[in-house]
Amino acid sequence: MNKGLIASLEKAFRCQIHAVKPKRNVNLLKTDRGYWIIKGYKQMDKAVWVTQLSDALREKGFLHTVQYVPDGGGAKIFPYDDRYYTIMKMIDGREADNASLYDVKKTAETLAHFHVAARGFPVPHQYAFEGKSTLLDKWESRLEQFERITWGIEQNGPQSKLEQVIQQMSMPIIQDGQHLLQSAYKLPLTPELFTAMEIGTLAHRDVASHNFLVTPRSSCYLIDLDTVGHDVQLVDLVQLMSRMLLLQEYRMSSFIEAMEAYSKVNYLSDTQMWMVHQLLRYPDNFLREVTGLYSNRPGYHLRGVQQLVQMEGKLLQERQAFLRAGEQIFQRSPWGQYHFVG
Repeated sequence: MNKGLIASLEKAFRCQIHAVKPKRNVNLLKTDRGYWIIKGYKQMDKAVWVTQLSDALREKGFLHTVQYVPDGGGAKIFPYDDRYYTIMKMIDGREADNASLYDVKKTAETLAHFHVAARGFPVPHQYAFEGKSTLLDKWESRLEQFERITWGIEQNGPQSKLEQVIQQMSMPIIQDGQHLLQSAYKLPLTPELFTAMEIGTLAHRDVASHNFLVTPRSSCYLIDLDTVGHDVQLVDLVQLMSRMLLLQEYRMSSFIEAMEAYSKVNYLSDTQMWMVHQLLRYPDNFLREVTGLYSNRPGYHLRGVQQLVQMEGKLLQERQAFLRAGEQIFQRSPWGQYHFVG
């Protein structure tokens, strides 16, 4: 970090900074007032959004999220050069582990509490409702990009072990993606969209396991509010279930327990439960990782992507069995009779 920035922070926040340690896209500060996390933004409005959002969520009772530290004058945004900095109190916790069903249930419960608090945020006029889901738009673009990647591999031949796996898996992945997108009109997404607009709901939209921190006392925190925006909250639930099911080896029992943990806090109707299971037909894990790597997006690395796609390949039969076994969802849950649509 810039020495001038450190000196300015010490003066503005009336503290002494003893050490600085880079961590992902932030820096950990060791100060005489405790451990803090500092994060810089290029746009002022982004820094304003996350700090105001944190305050609003906390006012609504959701305390298990980031808490920003004000400077000596009470401001929570510190401009320096061409950046706008925020400082958060460090949360003493480990990243959640989707291989642990205990952690999965804690994250589902925490997400539900976030969703309850993330209501009543009026939708800005620029968010015009077009009668279609942004999630499906994103998935359609992701599938199209994957098809271009596989076409290139086919033309040039696989150049790596990863490309060999992609080539082997491409047909079922594309078929699953196309089937979901073609049958999506059967899903009652439009009422969910209207409800989201009417109530003013926010979704986190990046519920990766590293954005949940589990403390030594078993509290679970949802962090990184940068991606939060007006959306249908079911997109978070689909994303969370998709990510955890891979490491839970697509066990139906894990899905049911995670959904029950969520629904005890934020009730899910039969229709919503059914939609989540249907939307999991889209092979988002595989497509997200491959397209992320080929697009050079931050956080996507060859080794990690190769490991994930190989896992998906090994669990292909388990995944298909999970998608076929929809009628089991309600056998031991409080949601009533489930009628599976294949």
